[in-house]
Amino acid sequence: MTPFPEVEAILESSGYQKSPDGIFTSGREGYWSNLDKVENEELIKDLEKLGPRGAVRKTIPQYEDIIFSPSREGALELLHINKGDVAIDYGCMWGVLSIGLAKRGAHVLAIDQTLDSLKFLSSRAKSEKLDNVLCVQDDIREVRMSDLADFSIVNGVLEWVPEFGTIELKKYYGKKISKSYGDMDPEQTQVSFLQQVHKNLKIGGKLLLAIENRFDYTHFLGKPDPHPNLLFTAFLPRAIANLISKLTLGRPYVNYIYSFPKLKDLLIKSGFKKIDLYMAYPDYRYPSLILSYEGGVDGYQKYWEWRTISWKRRIAYAVEYVLMKYFKARFFAPSIIAIAEK
Repeated sequence: MTPFPEVEAILESSGYQKSPDGIFTSGREGYWSNLDKVENEELIKDLEKLGPRGAVRKTIPQYEDIIFSPSREGALELLHINKGDVAIDYGCMWGVLSIGLAKRGAHVLAIDQTLDSLKFLSSRAKSEKLDNVLCVQDDIREVRMSDLADFSIVNGVLEWVPEFGTIELKKYYGKKISKSYGDMDPEQTQVSFLQQVHKNLKIGGKLLLAIENRFDYTHFLGKPDPHPNLLFTAFLPRAIANLISKLTLGRPYVNYIYSFPKLKDLLIKSGFKKIDLYMAYPDYRYPSLILSYEGGVDGYQKYWEWRTISWKRRIAYAVEYVLMKYFKARFFAPSIIAIAEK
């Protein structure tokens, strides 16, 4: 018996099928992963014999920290999670935040379009004796769970919402792959998704959304746009970024990220009311320092050890330190975390 049989009943009545390993599947196939399909097959094959961590160490050791590091859960401290709260983790992938939510007592719906990612997460939850994680394979844009969730997580996902089809990231990132999106408007597609996320929350429920800042200072230092792997497209006008992407990659620029004010406007447009914005350093993936966008920059402090980082990172952090400590240039903080209430 799961902690939330009523959710299973909703899924079954909505046409989801429960597999022998306990994963609910929608029949809407999709694939988005850092791994190609062969790597994922090898990872899943080793799970039963080696366990989640052992399989990762054998097959994809370079991802061990990304998958297991508790430092990735820092943003969850902005939420006040009570035992039994229902949380939906949209685009959960390997489930680092799903596991973090479950350990804090939430009943977690971990939703991802990639079945292999959910097989891994399901195995990890079982290995850690967490029976409060329910894995659901579906297109996150199609999830209909009105007034269900106390919390929703959209972590590093919003910028990928306009994408579709099979994306094996290592074969897609910065590669020339022609693709047509018709007359799809990336921003409106993101708004439509957020509106459904809003509907799926209870009154008073909260969304945690994390994303790169469009005007992250490192983009001006020559760090590529983190999604198409192109220089300067993050902060250039959309029309120019679109032209560069079409000429370079053969496809339009659709991975929209936003500034702090624009993201707040987007959330308001999607139906959210009370919205608190935070700056995340060095980024939202490993948030060592989280400060309120409203006045929090005064609390900026060094969060790294010089001897442990590369010279390139030292230059970037020196620039960041001057911008934040002396110029209070919060607009150029690396990442945004938003807490938005229904």
